[in-house]
Amino acid sequence: MKRPYWILIPLILGFTSCQFMEPIDANIETKNVDVTLNDIIGTWRMDKFSYEYLSEIKNDSIVLTFKPNNKFEMNNSENLFDREINNRISSGTWEIFDQYGTKKIKLNFNKTNNTKDLEIYKLKNHYQLWYFLSDPDTGERIRFMN
Repeated sequence: MKRPYWILIPLILGFTSCQFMEPIDANIETKNVDVTLNDIIGTWRMDKFSYEYLSEIKNDSIVLTFKPNNKFEMNNSENLFDREINNRISSGTWEIFDQYGTKKIKLNFNKTNNTKDLEIYKLKNHYQLWYFLSDPDTGERIRFMN
């Protein structure tokens, strides 16, 4: 009787792809994160790993500031989410919303009427804001931490 070893290949690939359906760090809470406006208010810096996916500028000068009146400022414009750093100040409004069990922040940019959604994750007592530049499995993302 022949053994169907060929069946093992798709199973192995399925279990090893997509980090086995978990985030990169299994301790990061991605669903049903308990967050309030006060948890978000303040200055957030982009982590050093995120600069790898942007332009040639490699430093840690990109900040996103959330204000109590649901306004925000970012020191590099909304083009950041299109992999471009142009060092212009952009501003707009923000709000927290829930989509499919994931908490998100909607950024509404004033000048362009453009919107971007940042996913809210939590690792222990620290929140993180993620924006995926492409398929999340590629790891190409922008992450802000406060």
